[in-house]
Parts: sequence; C-alpha cells; structure tokens
Amino acid sequence: RRKGIAEDLVRRAEEMARKEWGYNECYLYVEKRNKAAVKLYRKLGYRQVWEDDKAKTLLPTEGGKLRTAGTVILCMKKSLGGIGR
Repeated sequence: RRKGIAEDLVRRAEEMARKEWGYNECYLYVEKRNKAAVKLYRKLGYRQVWEDDKAKTLLPTEGGKLRTAGTVILCMKKSLGGIGR
C-alpha cells in the first residue's frame, strides 16, 4: 500500500480509454466500504453518479466457500476531456 501503484494503473487505463479507444469519460463501480479506493478515485477526479444500496457481493467463508452478502455499490464518473464517443 501507499506506493502509487493503483493510481498509476487508473491513470494508464484512463489514457488508454481516451487515446486508444476514443472515449471522453470513464465510469467505475466500487464498494462504498472500500474507503481507500473511494478516496483514491475522488482524488483522481471521479464523482459519484449513483449508489445502489441493494447490491450483492461474494465473500469467502472460513471453509473456503463463497457466500452472498449485501453491499453498497457506488458508480463514479470522470470526464477525460477531448473529443470522443
């Protein structure tokens, strides 16, 4: 943690979306409880578009199985600038 790897990956993905694929905005989904990720995305200019408080996620159990649990999903958006799709 705290080495800037996630920030570099997000910036590279944005660059690909803009330069290689021609998109001018980028959307992402993140679990609200993942506070570090939400903070990073906000720092990078993403803003919340909507929130789904009825979403489901899979969590591992101690026995190695998966169980379904409730979660809150945020959809975040950032304008990448330029002309695109």
